[in-house]
Amino acid sequence: MKTFLSILLTVVIFGAVNLYSQDSTEISRIIKEVNTRSAEIDNILSEGESAIKTPKMDESGSIEIHVKKKDDVWFKIEGPLGIDAATGHFNRERFTFFDDLNDVVTTGSSTIMNIGSLTRIRCTFDDMVNAFSGTVRIPKGKKDELSMSEEGGQYVLSLKRGTITRKYWVDKTNYSVYKYIYLNKSGITLISFEFSNFRDHGSGSYAKKVEIRRPKQGEYFKLTMEEVSLNQTYLDFKVDYPSDVRVRNWK
Repeated sequence: MKTFLSILLTVVIFGAVNLYSQDSTEISRIIKEVNTRSAEIDNILSEGESAIKTPKMDESGSIEIHVKKKDDVWFKIEGPLGIDAATGHFNRERFTFFDDLNDVVTTGSSTIMNIGSLTRIRCTFDDMVNAFSGTVRIPKGKKDELSMSEEGGQYVLSLKRGTITRKYWVDKTNYSVYKYIYLNKSGITLISFEFSNFRDHGSGSYAKKVEIRRPKQGEYFKLTMEEVSLNQTYLDFKVDYPSDVRVRNWK
């Protein structure tokens, strides 16, 4: 009897492990396909409109964006009447941000806190690249716990690391990511990124509309790209500012 129970338990455990292995392999395959197609959209020059709404502000303006994956994001925002409002260059390690309206230059590390303080989008540098390029790359670490479900024509991938879970909605046909969110341990959404108005390029695609929400803080940010040029041979990432402006150095 004990032998039979041992065999049964072994079969059940082995079957569960094998099923998890299959699921994990399939999830890894989907992530690889998403990232491969996303990589086709690079060296981007785009122009359009930006808008931000928080409990303390409601502003919009025109924006020009330069993106070189995986390491450079540059943007210039103009307010009403074509008045320069801000110019910024962020790479994976450092940033330079010129607040034209207040004649202040800020430099420092590209941390979540610094990005959030300057752009009002409290996100990682990789999230910033996703938003400003209209594409998504899904990072996967060795310690991530993977799971997957399906909703209609989309895979829903979950990657849990520590107390934070990331969920991605991936189109089954073209592997575009239509939405992804960060959830805390209680399942509450911390921040969401939504992509729409897609255009195809080779086997990849990019979104011309990106919306970012932080529900608890009542914050909303939108990019609507009108003109997008890809595979630019030269993109300028320089932030020009007068020599007499005040400079702040953040950690």
